[in-house]
Amino acid sequence: MALQPDNTLISNREMLIELVMKPLRAIGSMLESMAVSNSRTQALQAIWDIPEEELRAKGLTRADVISMTFRHDA
Repeated sequence: MALQPDNTLISNREMLIELVMKPLRAIGSMLESMAVSNSRTQALQAIWDIPEEELRAKGLTRADVISMTFRHDA
């Protein structure tokens, strides 16, 4: 048994699990922040934010806007 910073007792098993999970959580957080800051993700979010009424007024579907936005990506 060991003490956590808040003076609660934790078992060796809990301590080992925490030691393994802490770097994995950090990696997951880093990957998530990279995905959110990616320009393609930002472009998709901007397309998603376009109201349906605006798309209908232009005679477009969301798929049309996506294909126009990413037509040069391959």
